[in-house]
Amino acid sequence: MRGQGRTKEGSDSGAGERADRPEFRRILLLSHEMTYTGAPNSLLNVARVLRKHGHRVTVHTLEDGPFRREFLRRGFWVRRFPSDLSQFLKERYDLVIANTIFCGKQALMLQEKIPTLLYIREAQNLPDIIRDCRLDEDWLHHADYLICVSPYAGRFISRTYQPERLWMLPNFLIPPRLFRPPRNRIRDGKVHFLIAATIEPRKGIAVAVQAMKLLSPEAARRAVLDLAGRKPEWARDYWEGLELEKDSGILYHGEVTGRRRKHRLFRNANVILVPSFDESCSLTALEGAMYGKALLVTENVGAKYLARGGGLVVPTGSPQALAEAMEFLIDNCSLLEEMGRQAHENGCRMASADDYYRRLREIFQKIQEEER
Repeated sequence: MRGQGRTKEGSDSGAGERADRPEFRRILLLSHEMTYTGAPNSLLNVARVLRKHGHRVTVHTLEDGPFRREFLRRGFWVRRFPSDLSQFLKERYDLVIANTIFCGKQALMLQEKIPTLLYIREAQNLPDIIRDCRLDEDWLHHADYLICVSPYAGRFISRTYQPERLWMLPNFLIPPRLFRPPRNRIRDGKVHFLIAATIEPRKGIAVAVQAMKLLSPEAARRAVLDLAGRKPEWARDYWEGLELEKDSGILYHGEVTGRRRKHRLFRNANVILVPSFDESCSLTALEGAMYGKALLVTENVGAKYLARGGGLVVPTGSPQALAEAMEFLIDNCSLLEEMGRQAHENGCRMASADDYYRRLREIFQKIQEEER
C-alpha cells in the first residue's frame, strides 16, 4: 500500500462538500490498445457511465489504434500513456482504472501514488497470456484492488492468484438512444447463427465449424453460420486451417468496424453463438441479448446467465453437443422469438448501466475507506 501522507483529492470527507458528490471526481482510464475488440469497447461504456454520473474522465492507451475514433465520437480524447511517470502524475488524478492484465505493470507503478483498480477482463486464459506474452503474475498477487467481470472469472482468479481484494462487477451495455430490439424473423428459410469474435483458438470457432459438418442434411440446408471478426496475424495458422471460404454453409464477413454493418449483422441474426473455450463474460452475448436474439453459449462463458430461458448452454469444446443444440433450434425455430425476448429481458435486468454504476460506486466507497 501507499504511504499515508499522500493527499486524497477525491475524498468526500471535507467540510461543506455536497453529499451527492461522486467519489473520485477525476478518473483516468488506461487501455492496453485501441482495437475493435471487447476490452476497449467495454472500457468506452465505463467512460460514458462515469461521465454521466459527474466524473471527469481522461483516457490514455498503451497502444494506439482505429478504435480511438469510437472514443472521439463519444467526446473522449485519447492520449498515449506517457513514459515519464513524473510528468503524468502532475495531472493529479484521484483514481486510475487500468483495463486488462496487459496494464498490470502500469497499475503496480501507479498504485504507489494514486488509488488504482486493475480491471481483469480475462479468466482461465490468464496463465496462458502471462506465459505467452511474458507478463508477470505478481501483478495479480500484488495489485491493491482488482475487479473481474463474472462469477466464472472470479472463482478462477481467487483460486489461482489469491488476491487480497477482488470485486466482481458484471459487464453491461448502453443501448442506442430509443433502441428497440428487432423481431427475430427467419428471413430466407434459414436460421442464421452469428459468431462475432476474433478468429483465434480460444473463441472455439473450429468447434462451431465442425458442428456445422455434423448437422443432418436437412438441418444443414436450413443453417447459416455467419462469422465476423478480425484475423490477427499471430493466429494465422489457426484461421487459415479453418478454410472458411471453402464451406458454403459459412459466411465470413471480415472484421466489422462500422456501426451500420454491425447493426445489420445482429439484426439479421437469429441466434448469437458463443462457442468459446474460455470467455470471462462475453460482450457478444450482451449485444445479442440487447438485440433480442436467442443465445447459444458454452459452460465456460461468464455471461451464460443471460441464456436462462433465453437460449441454450452446451458443454465446452464439444462439436457433437453444439450440433445437437443447433439442430434443436433449427427444428424448433418458432421458439426463437420468445427466447430472444427472454434474453433481452435478462439483459435489461442483469446488465443495466444504472445497476453497474451503483455497484461500481460501492467499490469506490470501499476504496476510499481503505485510503483514509
